[in-house]
This record gives sequence, C-alpha cells and structure tokens, in this order.
Amino acid sequence: MGARMRVIVTKDDREICSVAYPECLDLREDAGAIARIDVARQYPSLGGLLLNLNAEESPFTTFGCKVWASTEGAGAEPSQFASRIGLMVSHGADETDEAQYDDLARRLAALLESEPGDALYVELQITPAELARGRRGFCLRLLLFARGAGEKQAQLRWTLGLARVQQALLFLARAIRQNRSNELIRRQTRNPP
Repeated sequence: MGARMRVIVTKDDREICSVAYPECLDLREDAGAIARIDVARQYPSLGGLLLNLNAEESPFTTFGCKVWASTEGAGAEPSQFASRIGLMVSHGADETDEAQYDDLARRLAALLESEPGDALYVELQITPAELARGRRGFCLRLLLFARGAGEKQAQLRWTLGLARVQQALLFLARAIRQNRSNELIRRQTRNPP
C-alpha cells in the first residue's frame, strides 16, 4: 500500500478573507459566470469542482480560487502545481461559527488522509472572513499541492488530487444536508405550526 495524502489543519488569524468584494462572482446565482473565471476555463476539473460546490443543493459557496506552478531547486521532484479555493458553508438557519469550521476541516482531513497520494499535500486553513454588510464570520481556505518530476506530471497529480478533494467535499455536503434536514424535522416536531 502506498503512502497516504498528507493533510494539515491550520488557523490563520493574521489575514481576513474578504468575501464581500464587488468582483466576487456568485456561481450559485449565475452558473454562467464560471466562464469569467480564467483558471476555471484553463483547468476544466477546477471549473467542475467550483460548479458542484456552488450548486443550488450544495451547502457550500466558493468565493475565490487561484492556481500556480513553481519549480524547486535541484532534486528528484522539482516541480509543484498548486491551487487555493476559498470555501464557506452557506448558512442554513444559523450562522456557521468557528467550531463548525473546525469540525468541517477535521472531517475533511480524515477523509483525505485515507486517500493514496504521497505526492499530494493539503492544507485546510480556517480564517476569519469579512462577509456582506460588514458582518464577520469564517471561511476555509483549501490549498492543494502536487509534486512531480516536471510541471506536466505535477499538474496531472494535482488534477487527480482535485478529484479526491471533490469526492470528499461532496460526501460532506450530503452529510451536512442530512443533518440540516434532521434538525428541521426536530424543530418542527418540537414546535408544530
């Protein structure tokens, strides 16, 4: 059995994510806006992930992404291909707090750590966020790094890693929807109309 994907969960209080910036594209409201995201056009697997995460039934919303490649010094695997996706849990009845992001990151890390991928590394950063209308909240920055003998190999590994990330997030999305549905039923049972 090969080595597993490496995953760490961190908190970054130094930087505040701005989710409310004017150029933020709302893919939930306008799925066609995906065509205006350069990296989504350039990397169709990333575009597919963004559309899935912003689908109407998804509990997630993305607010930004970036892709980059870098070359390290001399060595067996000098190239790295990486991405960053800003992710928020869209609110059900309640605002999602830091503890819920901790739980989400822990559950996502557990799913990803069971995946093969010694050339893959994921960092899940829980970060304060500035939301619409001056509200404060949190977000999850998902960073995926893939190493390879050259940029093409690193990019291929990144694409495979992105598919594993998508699978894990879709699994968690189903669990979140089920929990919300169960909570709604409990509330209705306690407080009938």
